[in-house]
Amino acid sequence: MNRINVDPLFQKMGHHEGTQYRCEACNRPLKYQFVLRSLNDQRVYKLGVSCFLSYAGISQMTVNGIQSHVNAASKYRDQIIARYKTGKRFLGDEINILSFIVSRLRNQEVDDEHRLLYKKAQLFKQIDFPMHPDDNRALRAWKREIVIEEQKQQRLLEERQEEEQRLMTQAKPLTKQQEEILQNYVIIQCNYIANELNKNSNSEWKIESIRMSHDCSVVGSCICGKGSSLIVTLKNGNGLALSFDLDGVFAHSVVTPQLFARQIQGTFHGLRSDI
Repeated sequence: MNRINVDPLFQKMGHHEGTQYRCEACNRPLKYQFVLRSLNDQRVYKLGVSCFLSYAGISQMTVNGIQSHVNAASKYRDQIIARYKTGKRFLGDEINILSFIVSRLRNQEVDDEHRLLYKKAQLFKQIDFPMHPDDNRALRAWKREIVIEEQKQQRLLEERQEEEQRLMTQAKPLTKQQEEILQNYVIIQCNYIANELNKNSNSEWKIESIRMSHDCSVVGSCICGKGSSLIVTLKNGNGLALSFDLDGVFAHSVVTPQLFARQIQGTFHGLRSDI
């Protein structure tokens, strides 16, 4: 079979004086004209479905299958024409979606289904025709697939970069100068935080000093004897000075009010996490 001609204006029960297609064998007016080319003599035959069955010697089921596809194509076309007649055109968001897809597909392989959708969208854009709702949904779904894949690739890239950074950090110990700079930063931050907490507290206890290492090495002991990389020394109005680790400053219930102890604990936990 060479092709199928379809008359969109054909009316089954109407008059057919001006019909576009007729069967060459029986002269009946046709909505669907089957065009066949003989393999023997290359002669072209233009037939209706009954004569087509007789000439080609194929089953009614096969012809029904062919006609089913033709009917679906006709319905597809008619819906687009109806949308066009109501003033619908190739929408602005469809243009944006198509532009997005084009920008992502340079030098990439595309499967047949998406290639057909892409060509269809390009054609409809050129003639400013509205896309069929099914194609519009497929175009949006395609964009979502691209976005999800890009997000997945971005996450993988970030994970690789984090792993590379971790390995680089492990592979390169800090120099003496870097250690000094980091420790000075720790001292400056500790002093600043201590001054701010003392200034805004109504406790009889004041932060006397803070010792904190940048590498988690032990710098002193809590009043309970436990060594720690961060020791806060507080002094009350009677001149009593006591040293605590971050857990002990609250847990030992010496510093009052306990809200102040909680503030000390929370603030320096945050600084240690940053370091």
